[in-house]
Amino acid sequence: MKSGWNHGLCPIFLLFLFFCLGCSAPPQDPENRPNVLLITIDTTRADYLGCYGSPDVKTPNIDRLAASGVQFMKNIAPSGTTNPSHTSILTGLYPARHGVYDNETKLDKKAVMLSEIFQQEGYSTLAAVSVRHLNNRHCRLGQGFDVFLPCEPFELKARDRNRPLFQILRWKPIEPFFLWVHYFDPHGTYDPPEPYDKKYPAEDFFEPVPHSNRMNVWNKNLGGPVDPDKYIALYKGEISYLDEQIGKLLKLLKELDVEKNTLVILVADHGESMTEKEIYFCHAGMYNPVYHVPLIMRLPGKIPKGHKVQALTSSVDIFPTALELVGIQRSTEDLDGKSLIPTFADPNCSTHPYIFCEAVGGIIRGVHEGEYKYIKPYPWDWAVTEDHLFRPFEDYKEERDLKQVEPQRAERMKKLLDTWVEVASEGRLESQHLDDIDDETVEALRALGYMR
Repeated sequence: MKSGWNHGLCPIFLLFLFFCLGCSAPPQDPENRPNVLLITIDTTRADYLGCYGSPDVKTPNIDRLAASGVQFMKNIAPSGTTNPSHTSILTGLYPARHGVYDNETKLDKKAVMLSEIFQQEGYSTLAAVSVRHLNNRHCRLGQGFDVFLPCEPFELKARDRNRPLFQILRWKPIEPFFLWVHYFDPHGTYDPPEPYDKKYPAEDFFEPVPHSNRMNVWNKNLGGPVDPDKYIALYKGEISYLDEQIGKLLKLLKELDVEKNTLVILVADHGESMTEKEIYFCHAGMYNPVYHVPLIMRLPGKIPKGHKVQALTSSVDIFPTALELVGIQRSTEDLDGKSLIPTFADPNCSTHPYIFCEAVGGIIRGVHEGEYKYIKPYPWDWAVTEDHLFRPFEDYKEERDLKQVEPQRAERMKKLLDTWVEVASEGRLESQHLDDIDDETVEALRALGYMR
């Protein structure tokens, strides 16, 4: 069976591939294993969702999903960049181990993808992405997918991503299936469709700030001052629009009569700084607006309803948790992720002694230990110019640096971080940075602020 099916094929032919390929590998387990729907939402910070405490952003569909399953309240993104974070979600490895540090690196073929395991276990596998640099030919995240719906333009709006995807799903895919859907909408340049472009009126909290090419809004300006209030309102509109489209996908599961037997996982790859730390409209730095991201899971009968986990978790935990929830027994000892099932019984159960995170290119790294987070530039970055020690969920704005207050803890966590970076790098996969990216993708990455 070939994986990673391509790339501009018409939906009807993709239907044929999906169902025929799904039939070619009967499940090894005769029991009725659950389907798996993995929804990854780009550039969505946790505190801009209703279920994570936003006072004004309306996300009723995501809120209902959280109320019907388990919500991880302190989930940490492995990376502040799209491709590295998605690679971590789909491999269960931190970037220091899988070697994808940016959006221009192709994953090593030796990496074991979550989709490959599902495929080997007889699942029909389908992926649909909404930005060009997640296409299989660019990053090799199509390994293990019978059908891979690419993004040929620069980006796809959620409704345009849903249209061909829904056409395929309405034919009722062979069960069990693993479906990964990626939505890009909340990413800059913040351009929600009507009526969401006017859903949230601009406040009057901020003075205009100088334009910078680090901003994800640069291609909508001519270099003049930028009004933060305007773009915060548009960002909120993007999130509410995406919530509507996710609601349509979840409604389709019900229409297809597969809702009760489908594990739904929703996670953001990273968040977005809107004004915090004087970082505007990008995912630089290593602070809560970028690294505290939503993670929600629902599986009727197996996951408790309305459960809120307070322990620290990481998006690398999705890999082993999904396998255990559907009853696939595979060794996960080599993964960085840990199964989160123990937290279903005890919301304070810690499955990790430490959680790590990294910035694009590994120029900043961080380690979480209990209530503390230590971040360090390697060697320097404009958004983080020195080491910091915070208690990020007690001091959510991370305004009080405890490095001088608790010097022994700071020194110990610094050594822990340095040691982990050294050890993780020794066993890193040989992912390859691309030097031959097509011109259109280069321009798209520049438009997003990833390349200069």
